[in-house]
Amino acid sequence: MDESELRAIFEQLKAEGWQPRLCDTDLPFYDRYVPCGDPTMVYGDESESISWPRDLLSMHPEFTVTCKGESMIDAGLASGDVVKVVCDMVPQDGDIVLACIDGESTIKVYCEDEEGSPWLVPQNKAYKPILLKGKTNVRIIGLVQEVIKRAPRVAYRECMNIIRKAKQELMGQPVITPEMAKWAIVQIAPMVKNGRQWYAVFRALVDKKVLGKSDYEEFCLLVERTVPEHEHLPAADQMQRLAVQSFAKPIVLWDKNDAPVKGKPFEDYKRIGEKMIELLSEVEG
Repeated sequence: MDESELRAIFEQLKAEGWQPRLCDTDLPFYDRYVPCGDPTMVYGDESESISWPRDLLSMHPEFTVTCKGESMIDAGLASGDVVKVVCDMVPQDGDIVLACIDGESTIKVYCEDEEGSPWLVPQNKAYKPILLKGKTNVRIIGLVQEVIKRAPRVAYRECMNIIRKAKQELMGQPVITPEMAKWAIVQIAPMVKNGRQWYAVFRALVDKKVLGKSDYEEFCLLVERTVPEHEHLPAADQMQRLAVQSFAKPIVLWDKNDAPVKGKPFEDYKRIGEKMIELLSEVEG
């Protein structure tokens, strides 16, 4: 890609409301993790550099390090995020800082209490703040001023659930919400006399496009959370083993001569499945 192509892309992004910046200036990147948790060593050999847009840099010394841990998660800092630290600046209450305590470093929020005592405050209730008063070797190395977020990945199953609902809407079909499915599960639960019979409920949810054909684990979690007191809860491996012969097809096509269970058990499964379809059809309106 040449410069003219890059400029064209930037202009298009700006026209669409984005704010692109060219990363044209290198900053030192230290090959060490700094915990958003208990303090630890941060110093190490400078192994590489990271390019930043020139207009985001200041006249003060700057470098980048990688975060690790969960203590700053409520402030939007997660493990794997890279932060730019600006040195030689006086912190104000509410600033996120990189601090060194007795030779060990940590990232926290700087704040002074009513008596003027300085604290390092985590942004996760599972962690305790650190009182700096009385510690003999404390240094605020710098302020965290920019963050490079690690790009998240979304589970395939979550994407497929969204896609299935979108396809239903495109075809004009009513969408069954999780709340509707939970209501139907509560209604059908008294009919289920053993864990394997939940397969009929699972298959009904598949037929109504609420779940995918392989969402066994998701279904089991749904049942456990909806009717946790039920005497017989489903198991994913049992659900999967029943998805054979006609049971692998929609309930309307179940055949007593081509099913993994015979006789009365088959009739019980089919009755539960048909009842679940009926309940789901009711909430669809």
